[in-house]
Amino acid sequence: MDERLPQYLHGPVQILWFGSDEFILVMSTIFVAVIVGGMVGWMLIGALLLFIPWKRTKPRGFLSHLTWRWGLVRFRHYPGPTQTRFFE
Repeated sequence: MDERLPQYLHGPVQILWFGSDEFILVMSTIFVAVIVGGMVGWMLIGALLLFIPWKRTKPRGFLSHLTWRWGLVRFRHYPGPTQTRFFE
């Protein structure tokens, strides 16, 4: 059985023209905008259209580190985001 390998293994996963984290953000925002509808839905789409170009100016992995900094996720074996001193 033949398997296809990407040309650049170190490159990020890309779905359509979005990165994997952008694709999840786009799909969830459109889903919520369709459910909410009206002016709030259009405001969510507008915020998404402003957020994607801003995010592309940041380094890879920025979104996951931002959620860590806000305390939404935890990285294993890493100190918390509010810790100012670290002793090994």
